[in-house]
Amino acid sequence: MKALRIAALLLCCGAAATATLPEAQAQVNQLDADFNVIPDKVTPTADGIRISVCLVGIPSTAQRIDAVTLVVGPKKIKATDIDGVDFERAFQFEDTGVQVIELDFPFKGKLPKTATLIFHTADGDVESPARQ
Repeated sequence: MKALRIAALLLCCGAAATATLPEAQAQVNQLDADFNVIPDKVTPTADGIRISVCLVGIPSTAQRIDAVTLVVGPKKIKATDIDGVDFERAFQFEDTGVQVIELDFPFKGKLPKTATLIFHTADGDVESPARQ
């Protein structure tokens, strides 16, 4: 009986511990988009900056990114390189629906919070904040 009481107590404590975990936060940028973009980090490079993002889409669906533009105030800067997928080539979201990519831009200086990424795809443009 004592073992049963201890097991019940542990079960209650375990349930309480899982209920207090922080929720995962993701931003839905466009409800009509085929995928959403979650910016991760901005890293300075010798030629500018590298922005890491997670693309979240429907598992086992295909998508194509033709180009990406960084909008900082009135400036529009085109990405010079992409890692994780290729420009103008179809890729498929795996079973998780997540694809991590990195984008290189020839932009010097600190990226403001108001900067925007525009993904030019075969199905139209998808906009996202460049950083969280």
